[in-house]
Amino acid sequence: MPIRVGVIGLEYGAQVHVPAYKEHPKYELVAVCSHTPGKAEAFAREQSIPHWYTDAMHMIAAPDVDLISIASPPVTHARYSAAALARHRHVMCEVAFMPTAADARVLMNMAAEAKLTAVAAFILHYKPHLRLVSDLLARGFIGQLRLMRFEYFSNFLALAEDGQRWMWDADNGGGILANYVAHALDLGRRWFGPVAEVDATLATLSKVELPPTVPHLADDTGNITLHFESGPLAVFTHSAVTATPRTSIELHGSDGSLLIDGFGDQVALLPMGADTPEAMYPPIEYLEATRGQSGLAGAFNLFLDELAAAITEGQTPPTLPTFQDGLEVMRLLEAIRRSAREKRRVGLELTA
Repeated sequence: MPIRVGVIGLEYGAQVHVPAYKEHPKYELVAVCSHTPGKAEAFAREQSIPHWYTDAMHMIAAPDVDLISIASPPVTHARYSAAALARHRHVMCEVAFMPTAADARVLMNMAAEAKLTAVAAFILHYKPHLRLVSDLLARGFIGQLRLMRFEYFSNFLALAEDGQRWMWDADNGGGILANYVAHALDLGRRWFGPVAEVDATLATLSKVELPPTVPHLADDTGNITLHFESGPLAVFTHSAVTATPRTSIELHGSDGSLLIDGFGDQVALLPMGADTPEAMYPPIEYLEATRGQSGLAGAFNLFLDELAAAITEGQTPPTLPTFQDGLEVMRLLEAIRRSAREKRRVGLELTA
């Protein structure tokens, strides 16, 4: 019997969640929800989805839903997750994950006590090129790890568009740190292990005019240094108000470097002492696992495979990003914000 899914949120949810669930043989998309009057009904009719709602709580309470897939603005994530778990529904929650680490901890414990599967959508490590990177690092391919460097530059928050207005709202879960950099923080944790301390600077450089309903502009620029317990460093530089777009990840070890374009679009190896990077390609089985797709859609497919296994078999694959992983990223985000606010290095033990 397929896993019956209800999707909350029809912006990113319509772009990514809906097509992924509709095309996956282990799921049946039975309902969608949007608070915008008429939007859910029109979308459901167009996509041949049997049920639609304007109240998420009504969808969560519906008897024919097994999994609630949350793609609404971040400020709603905690209450929708709590309501779903209380109704004995499994939960998939998008990033930005939760408002606070305390929310994440409570919900993680709720899921554990109810023996439900609750996952956070930190799915980049499923992309074939990043799966390759993970496997190479596990084999010590570039020697002892020393440094991770992440750069993200975009004009995303320089242009205020109504459809993503919440992204500029600091009180509504907006900001580049929680919504984009958080994915790279998750990758850093997976590759380098736990973080001991952070140094950070965050800023709001954009001057877009927003209505009175958005009193506090969210962060759009920052610089972060992570000090891992195992010794290496990671330097994150990001801004969403630059005209020149660029995303890259560099991993440097004692024997060479792995150079990653985008969020895992291409990977090259530069051995120590060499002058020219060598392109690297995932084995064919990596692409077979993502049904031939190398981008976000392929990563989501593999993520849904593991989520289905966790729900139906009761065994959580070690790569599946659970609410525990979400909690650890939230602890990092809170330490970064505290470091930026207090202008000092902050230890992760303060957010335990």
